[in-house]
Amino acid sequence: MSRDELDVYAEQNQQMADEETLGDIVMSELSEQEPTRYFDLVYIYSADNSYVQELSNALSVYDHEVVGFSDLEEFRSAILVRAPAAAVLDIDSDAGKLAKAAMSTRVITSFPVIYISANDNFEDRLLAVREGAEGYFIKPIDAQALSVKIDEKIAKNTVRSYRVLVVDDDEFFLSFFDAVLSSAGMHVRSLMDPTEILDAIKKFKPELILTDLYMPQCNGIEMAKVIRQNNLYVEIPIVFLSSETEMQKQLGAMETGADDFLTKPIDPEKLIASISARAERYRNLRKKG
Repeated sequence: MSRDELDVYAEQNQQMADEETLGDIVMSELSEQEPTRYFDLVYIYSADNSYVQELSNALSVYDHEVVGFSDLEEFRSAILVRAPAAAVLDIDSDAGKLAKAAMSTRVITSFPVIYISANDNFEDRLLAVREGAEGYFIKPIDAQALSVKIDEKIAKNTVRSYRVLVVDDDEFFLSFFDAVLSSAGMHVRSLMDPTEILDAIKKFKPELILTDLYMPQCNGIEMAKVIRQNNLYVEIPIVFLSSETEMQKQLGAMETGADDFLTKPIDPEKLIASISARAERYRNLRKKG
């Protein structure tokens, strides 16, 4: 190959490289302009698998992340692993009635449940109201109307993503509180060693601290007093957790500046409500400050 041919070959390679680089830049800019979208998770349960697929496909068109179930145990297990933003139940079969009963005894109760049925009568609608259903749709389902209702109920039910620091030397309780609060949309950081509390507060910037009362290295009351020594942390809500039922000890804990005292075992819904109210109050105080 002559020198002139080599020069032409090199020029062509450089041009190809420049085009590839330009293409990479354009694709990168397009990626930046089109951020990843995150959709609300919706569970659908029906004993009829073909109906599950049909309704799942219809709802997916309206930007829902839909997971369908025709097996009741799989449906209940999925809720424990990852709670949905909403659930839709086909209640016409015997299995559908069992699914309704499962919803009334579920551990995580923060998401809305909507019934669908072929029966349109006052008695069934009244029963749905009494069972806590957030909607009642008649078959054949208008998927768009159902999607609007789901979005409406999710928006109303959404718990703000509060930052909660949980301190407990028991791994079981740490996992339990993490699962419950995370399912409600909160950001949770777990800490087993209370002597690391100041560093954890500095890094995580919690809007509430949920702590066990009795811990070996440093008990909850002592830890709360250490926290309150810093003027920057005086207003952070501190909620105590314990199996302690003696009123005198509870009052002693409250005197340290704690905001609430919850007794183990605690109902998940009560835990979410208590923490949400105090974290929201703290957030509002910071805005005014």
